[in-house]
Amino acid sequence: MLSSHIMAQRGFRVVFSLVLTVVLLAVFFWNVDFAEVGSALTHARTGLLLGAIAAALFSYWLRVVRWQQILRPVGRTRHSSALLATVVGYTGITLLPARLGDLIRPVVLSKRDQLPTSATLASILTERVIDLWTIVLFFFVFLVAPPPMPHLSADGVGTLNLLRLSGWIIGAGLVVGTTILFGLFRYQERFITLVTAPIGRIKASWQVPFAAFLNHFLDGLRILQRPRDLLMVMLSSMFIWVVIVLQLILTLKAFNLDLPIRSAFLLIMMTVIGLLVPTPGGAGGFHAMVQIGLTTFFGVDHNLATGIAIAYHAVCFYPIALIGLVCIPLFGLSLSPEKLAQPSHHRSTTRPNTP
Repeated sequence: MLSSHIMAQRGFRVVFSLVLTVVLLAVFFWNVDFAEVGSALTHARTGLLLGAIAAALFSYWLRVVRWQQILRPVGRTRHSSALLATVVGYTGITLLPARLGDLIRPVVLSKRDQLPTSATLASILTERVIDLWTIVLFFFVFLVAPPPMPHLSADGVGTLNLLRLSGWIIGAGLVVGTTILFGLFRYQERFITLVTAPIGRIKASWQVPFAAFLNHFLDGLRILQRPRDLLMVMLSSMFIWVVIVLQLILTLKAFNLDLPIRSAFLLIMMTVIGLLVPTPGGAGGFHAMVQIGLTTFFGVDHNLATGIAIAYHAVCFYPIALIGLVCIPLFGLSLSPEKLAQPSHHRSTTRPNTP
């Protein structure tokens, strides 16, 4: 009965995600001259697009290195395992609805290197928090020293003010959230006792496993308590997003669009907002944010902006997905979190360190 309910919920999420994708793409392509978009894509400079793809793949490798740094308090991870998990996870993010790839990536690594799944899941949360800190910092640089925007209309000023407000809200939320995380470490035992006590009243045998899950989960966030390692992770994150800025600038130059580097800080903030929409690879939301950003703030032709949005989404997601589609059958993996979570007869030769 419970299994049927879970399956029904998942089915609803998948259908909702796919319907949302169709709606957003329909809005994205509204009033578009497909011949003009096709011409823009055809005349894009291939060499620069290949450079953008190389930068995108390099940024994924940098994410692997940073992920290993984040997981140091949990245990030792093999670079090959973290790399494979990242490739398969981002393939899932690209192809599956509701960002299921964020579940696939930690599960793959947990199985291959025998790490607690709760800790690897928490490490993804740590990644997201650090990424948000970096993105908000870049966006504040844009707000303090904005590039020239001579085509900015009154509506554009209103949109920019809305984005400015969103940036402050996200920044404030990050401060509060990070403070709460530090508080959890300081009062970890008290917190776990408080949370698990109601579970113990329902069924006493559940309390100890649930407490172990929470302890392992907090281990995945433990990097926040290690200043030297946290500094290295923050520097890695800065470098990752500098590379992402480079891949966007290369994509814009491929379409003969020469915008100041600071403009990329705004566009990247907008793509992150677009990726919050739970569609495969942020399809629709990502495209619309690039299109709106280029037309509203920088006066780019609507059809050219549409072509750039299509190309930039492809640069960010398709190469890693193609690599993943090769790796999945090669290593006997799956894009289903349930199948990945099943016990495996394979035993890793690398044992994790005790934190």
